[in-house]
Amino acid sequence: MQKIVSYVLSCLLGLLLTGCYENDSSAPDMVDPWLRERTPVSFRLESQIGAAVITDDWRHDDSGAISVQLVLGSIADMSRVQVTEIEFAYNATASVRPGSTLDLSSGGDSFVVTAENGEQRTYTVTYTVFKEPFEGVYVHDPIAGILDGTAPKSSMVVFGGWDGGEIISTAMDKSWHWGDGYTPADEEDNIVSIRLSRVDETSGTSYGTCLNLAGDDGKWANYLFQNNAEKDVNGYYRIVPKGKSRWSKDSSGTVSFYEWEDAEYAEPLYTMTVLEAGTHGLAGGKTFTVNDTAFGRGFPGPYDWEVNTNWDDDRWLVHNIRNTFWTMLKSSDSALENHTELLEAEY
Repeated sequence: MQKIVSYVLSCLLGLLLTGCYENDSSAPDMVDPWLRERTPVSFRLESQIGAAVITDDWRHDDSGAISVQLVLGSIADMSRVQVTEIEFAYNATASVRPGSTLDLSSGGDSFVVTAENGEQRTYTVTYTVFKEPFEGVYVHDPIAGILDGTAPKSSMVVFGGWDGGEIISTAMDKSWHWGDGYTPADEEDNIVSIRLSRVDETSGTSYGTCLNLAGDDGKWANYLFQNNAEKDVNGYYRIVPKGKSRWSKDSSGTVSFYEWEDAEYAEPLYTMTVLEAGTHGLAGGKTFTVNDTAFGRGFPGPYDWEVNTNWDDDRWLVHNIRNTFWTMLKSSDSALENHTELLEAEY
């Protein structure tokens, strides 16, 4: 009996020892783990948003993966994307360092990390594109008259009037006030291209460039009500600057435009908001329905009923302007392919 018990115990001990030494890992055993450490504690590329996702596979200890999110608009050459940071907790070394470049033109590249004991691991770096919802191509989307359904379609919508006398209309609801060379329709064959350049991770503010390209007629609108210089409403009706400009969008969604020459984004020209499809409430119980997208500006007043006592159309189309909108259609989620080349042109 004693021999049987001894035999059983010996078998169990053997099984336990076998279990201790057999595993599915490709890594060697009985080595100080700190000498084998090869995982970066941080990794960063130019124009990267957020932290890199670094993963290892203990079953395949000689390979790892790094995924990052990039703003492509500020990377000049995807075949030479610069490494700006790589750090290790222990004495590992890498085949890249800050200032080195990776070729991501085909979607990914790799580098090698060598541990203190000489073991190596190859990390494959891939990326996804950070998307700014504002980025893309927009065209004007004229709508039927709001006050007069038979009026010529227009993408220019104006909301104004004093308290209790608010009115919303398209500019062409009163088409007889506009004529050749000063009609809002001159803008309606234009194309607006918005491209993201960078994002401030601390504030969440996006920065980029804008193109407002004249259409086949080569024109931008000159908003002179009744072709009267004393009724120049360009300061209200102009929503996207002519030609090329710069923009920023803060975490609340407010877009600011800047002169093209203002590369530091120091002096905003004005602000606007992007309205999504749906019905939006306005003052005085009025509403504005957006089919796809609208760009809008707001003005604080005062809204003075004494400005107009004869109840003419000036009272909301020239004076007491509360909001102006362009009704737009977003035709692409990416800027024009030749956006960068077009920025080099003169406007």
